[in-house]
Amino acid sequence: MKKEGIWANPENFFGVFRCTTEKYAETFFSKGEIKFNTPNSWVKYALEKGEGRGDKLEGTMATFNMFDIEHTIELNEKYKNYPDLIRVPIGQRVYLKRARDMELPCFCFYILKESMFKCPNKEGKHKLTATVPASYFRDFMDNLDPYEVDKLDQKDKPAVIFIENYQEFEQRIVTALMVLGLKKEEIIITPVQYFDFEKFGQYSWWDFGQKPPMELAIKDKRFESQSEARIIINTDNIRIKRILEKPIEIGSLKDIASVSNTYLHRGMSIEATAELKLLD
Repeated sequence: MKKEGIWANPENFFGVFRCTTEKYAETFFSKGEIKFNTPNSWVKYALEKGEGRGDKLEGTMATFNMFDIEHTIELNEKYKNYPDLIRVPIGQRVYLKRARDMELPCFCFYILKESMFKCPNKEGKHKLTATVPASYFRDFMDNLDPYEVDKLDQKDKPAVIFIENYQEFEQRIVTALMVLGLKKEEIIITPVQYFDFEKFGQYSWWDFGQKPPMELAIKDKRFESQSEARIIINTDNIRIKRILEKPIEIGSLKDIASVSNTYLHRGMSIEATAELKLLD
């Protein structure tokens, strides 16, 4: 039996893109317009329009069943030193969050991880293929059918922004944010981790054990197809947070990005060519 190859760093990524609208795609492409949102805004969106683009469980540090007295006491005791601790009841479950972190500016994008591609078992140049599921694109459009999308105003129709040089893109964002007055350590860039919140049943409990605000990089497994990474602005500077309530511009991205004004409701196939070497 032929032995399959294994990626040395399966979580590494080499491609980035982002779903948006045609209106935003144009200003992103021509001006580098970056719009930050907050976890609370995604919760509100989920409550108003359903989950997918929004998520009610954003920012969960821990969760337990309200009838599980032991872990109710244990987890409330553990997190009691956070004066802004909030307890969000949904059904029979309670979700612990920090009010402060739920208002932190965040920017999200899709990352193409090495693990999404089948790893060849020999050295040399290879053509690699992967598929981005339809659910990712449908989530962004609240699961609208193509004929419903066709009825939208042109500016509200879906578009996909492809970042062709992520390192340069990241550097431009970081530079622009530091010009505003942020320290580099206040700019957190991290992939999201996905957990099955219901893995152990309705009476189970989870303590994700993240040091705030890293709970903002935890999401339920239902969203795993979004393969998300986030830029989290970990600051209490009111002036900067007010600035980031509106879009900022980092300059034209025409040299490192491209735009497709398409509703990829059936998903997307990715093809890449890579030169691979075997490790001992």
